[in-house]
Amino acid sequence: MNFSVVIPTYNRPDDLNRCLDSILGQLVKPVEIIIVDDGNLPDIVINNLKIKIEDKKINFIYYKKNHKYERRGSSESRNKALELSRNNVVFILDDDVILEEYDFFEKIIKIWSQNTDKNLIGIGGKIKNERKINKLENIYNHIFGLIGKCKWDVNNVGFQVWDQSIKNVIKSYYVHGGVCSYNKKLTQKIGFTTFNEGRTALEDVDFCLRAKNQGYFFLLEPNARVIHNQSLVAREKEFVSGFKEEINRRIIFKNNCKKNIKNYLWFVWANIGWILRQFLAGHFIKGVGMIKGSLPNLK
Repeated sequence: MNFSVVIPTYNRPDDLNRCLDSILGQLVKPVEIIIVDDGNLPDIVINNLKIKIEDKKINFIYYKKNHKYERRGSSESRNKALELSRNNVVFILDDDVILEEYDFFEKIIKIWSQNTDKNLIGIGGKIKNERKINKLENIYNHIFGLIGKCKWDVNNVGFQVWDQSIKNVIKSYYVHGGVCSYNKKLTQKIGFTTFNEGRTALEDVDFCLRAKNQGYFFLLEPNARVIHNQSLVAREKEFVSGFKEEINRRIIFKNNCKKNIKNYLWFVWANIGWILRQFLAGHFIKGVGMIKGSLPNLK
């Protein structure tokens, strides 16, 4: 099964090169790699990428966004890459991930080839170095309603739920978008939302919830693993990150969730728990940004 790989990137040539090397080291390789540049990669970097990719007989597409006409942000880059892709299975990878083993693509493509369900919109992998939720945090999540109907889900008021402890492939309604493969046609039907320029916080939560509301689902393959390096290069300040996340959380609830007394109360209570967790984890500046973002009235 032919497939494409998309890497949206923003001024991270070193991270991008490490990500690319891990892709080219896979046993099963894509037929094309699409890099969507939201920043200013030097010509020498682009040429070296082209040489490395084409040396493996893989088609290389480099797309430089024109910010006079195109908005900044990962969502806009993903939508553009889907337009450029020639294949219906498209992997979208963050530029700071490294495919840990040599069979990441092989494991996921095998599932695609065996599954014919017309409502399967994507198959995701697992971030190996993401921390597991301990028993105390699990109790905390239940208290604040930060839970879903399955282990990987976006619940009825727009909060993502995940469980790193799973060992086998499961049906899910949430995936980490930067380590996931998508059905191109279905994904273009829904599209990734650009809330604001720059980092588009919670774009994966928004996409997954809209997909769920339209009857689509994901599969999660926990044995297809990556390392997420959480690059500090070109990353927004914590206050701005928290502010955007809170604003977008409210937009997601407003646009995609049923409006009734139960859900309004649930959202407010869950949101308090989500913000409080930032302070408990030591992310004070991000937490303050979230408080700032929560001040507008929910309409």
